[in-house]
Amino acid sequence: MGKNILFVAHDAELMGAPMVLLHLVKWVKLNTDYNITILLKAGGPLQSEFEAAGKVYYWREGLLSPSISSRITSKWKKIVDKPPVYIPFPKELQAEKFSVVYINTADVTPWAPMLKKMYNCPVIAHIHELTYSIKAYFPKAFDDENIATIDHYIAASKSVADNLVSSYNLPEENVSVFNEFIPIDQISKPTIASAIIKEELGIAGKFIIGGSGQAGWRKGTDLFIQLAYWVNKKLPDNNIAFVWVGYQSDEAAAQAEYDISKSGLQGKVIFTGSKKEPQNYFQTFDVFALTSREDPFPLVSLEAMALKKPVFCFKDTGGIPEIITSNIGEVFNYGDVEAMADGIIKAYQHPEDTLQKGKNAGVAVQKYDVSMIAPQLFKLVNQYAHATNKSLIK
Repeated sequence: MGKNILFVAHDAELMGAPMVLLHLVKWVKLNTDYNITILLKAGGPLQSEFEAAGKVYYWREGLLSPSISSRITSKWKKIVDKPPVYIPFPKELQAEKFSVVYINTADVTPWAPMLKKMYNCPVIAHIHELTYSIKAYFPKAFDDENIATIDHYIAASKSVADNLVSSYNLPEENVSVFNEFIPIDQISKPTIASAIIKEELGIAGKFIIGGSGQAGWRKGTDLFIQLAYWVNKKLPDNNIAFVWVGYQSDEAAAQAEYDISKSGLQGKVIFTGSKKEPQNYFQTFDVFALTSREDPFPLVSLEAMALKKPVFCFKDTGGIPEIITSNIGEVFNYGDVEAMADGIIKAYQHPEDTLQKGKNAGVAVQKYDVSMIAPQLFKLVNQYAHATNKSLIK
């Protein structure tokens, strides 16, 4: 009889942290005898894949039941007839017993005390966030009570681990680094021909600089547009296109359109929107430009490498600069868009060198395959699940 494990996540969106968790959950299902249960705050495009891997529950603390929320007036946002009634924690899940709870992202670390008390088992937290994101979105993630009930932390990169230790005084021995990982074989096999994608985007025959992620300040979408500006300013007569793959809110789309128009970059910078199979678009890139200001260990960089694309990035922004060497990409000083533009022009003017760096990247990325990292990561999880030494359980 296998042990029971509860995976806890904030949602099932097409984002890095949920995707890494899904890769891990799938690996656990295929390679262990653990019984898998998953608790999500919200759904998303990946939820059917989570449901295929284990039993899924949904719960968000403080969420009004439908009958009560319908009584909130749109003008005053007040309950007009009785005090609010909140959706309780799923009774069936509350009655379960687990050997270990695996929390994914800082968003759900505040649930640690409740889950610890409910299941009386080790709690492990996989942290994918860095300083800005934690301060901006999850300021209570590492309150004393949460820290006291989490037995071990998994950090998505050395940068994440260093931040946990220095900012929250976590003992180094309580933090383990396991870089993010992807199913390389799946990613490296696009399902649509490159020529079709290029025709769709109107970029056939172009040297293509790719970017990816949910458009916004942290991902440096504005810096991507500035990169296009500097390349065109320095080398007006070029055949270079800039393509960004990823979700854009209405606000982000309006901002990008404004910058593109003011910079005279119409037709040179393209935003595709979110894609379920981004590898179909990544395959068209000649260089992948990671313009993020902060990114713990973005999967998009690994995916680009899996498709043999060199990666350009900024120093001191997260985990990718930790692994990029001069034979697989370039690392520029933080925010130095002009220097990156010089690098792009060099790559454009020396296509054979660029192609070789991409081939080298395709070799280097192999160590970040699910099959390489998931077994080692879960070995640690398994040790806590089988812990008989109560000192491991706070």
